[in-house]
Amino acid sequence: MSETTEKSTTVTFEPVAKPEQSGRRVVGAILSLAVYAAAILLSLGVYHNIRVNPRTEDAQVRANVIGVSPQVGGSIIAIHVKDNQQVHKGDLLFELDARPYEAQAEQAKAQLALTELEIQAYKDQITAAEAELKQSQAKAAYAVDYAKRVQALVGNLYVTVDKNQLAQTEALTATDKVAQDQAALEKARNLLGEKGDINVRRTAAEATLRDAELKLSYCKVYAPCDGYVVNLQITPGAYAAVGEQVFSIVDQKIWYVLANFRETDLRNIRPGMEAEVYLLAESNRKIKGIIQGLPKAITPQFAPTQNASGGQGILQNVSPTLDFILLAQRFPVRIILDAPEEHSFRMGGTAAVIVRTESDVQAGLKRLGELQKGDAPEFRAPLGAAKDLPLAP
Repeated sequence: MSETTEKSTTVTFEPVAKPEQSGRRVVGAILSLAVYAAAILLSLGVYHNIRVNPRTEDAQVRANVIGVSPQVGGSIIAIHVKDNQQVHKGDLLFELDARPYEAQAEQAKAQLALTELEIQAYKDQITAAEAELKQSQAKAAYAVDYAKRVQALVGNLYVTVDKNQLAQTEALTATDKVAQDQAALEKARNLLGEKGDINVRRTAAEATLRDAELKLSYCKVYAPCDGYVVNLQITPGAYAAVGEQVFSIVDQKIWYVLANFRETDLRNIRPGMEAEVYLLAESNRKIKGIIQGLPKAITPQFAPTQNASGGQGILQNVSPTLDFILLAQRFPVRIILDAPEEHSFRMGGTAAVIVRTESDVQAGLKRLGELQKGDAPEFRAPLGAAKDLPLAP
């Protein structure tokens, strides 16, 4: 009897997916693809936006700075401003001791008065020389005529030879006297210093007086523009040398930003384009700016100094950013701020800039010309009161 072994086979049945689960998978795949596509499109859009509208966070707020320095030397006797004070064009800043320059002005005024007396004396001398010349001319004419008459009578034995020789000598002497008087008259005219309608002597004395008045006026130093006093660290009694800066004034008329853009971005930037400026002190506020210009040169990283032979002169020095082996140099682009001066405008402040390359360039250039137009006349300090100084007794 054979034993029959029965093998049992186990059959596993896969669960059949429900229709709603399949739909979720399809929707999930579609959403994933949509997210990937949106990310790619967004990345391309950002890349295109960055390419079309260059931007940088390497920017600083700048303003024109005037170093206040006297044009004459002297001790400071009064300071009329304080550090960080706002001043207006023509405000008196400080005064120097004017006594040495008052003495020079008085001396120049006395020299002018003396020159006027000398001119009158030379005129009198010319009048006398003209009278002397007329008299000598008359005597010479008579002597020459007399010598001719005497010479005509020598042959008839009416006049001796000695008398004829004496008449000829007197005629020559009188003629020489006329030449001497003419030279004396010419010398007197030259000493007078007349050249056309101008008297050189008087002009020189007046120029000396004007120079003394100018130096006297330099003893009072006035503000050349509207702005703010910075770095005032002196007190009355200090000596101010000629051309030595005592402090500075930040001109508040025009504020601008120097934005360092990579050289690869400069091909899309043109003067007149609109720029969006965000100051770090007010990062939530957008300030309109206008591209004023792009530099044509900066100081190379390895180059001679401005004083060395073959140097480049005074150029801006921009340090490269060491991100890659092949560095793109950065060039400072000047952007004029089209906004009124506010408390957040401080020279040296940090800023971020976005250039809108699709803006109206012509309108920007027109507005730029309006911002940079100088309507106010150049300020000139009043001259010193040298003409009011009395002459020394």
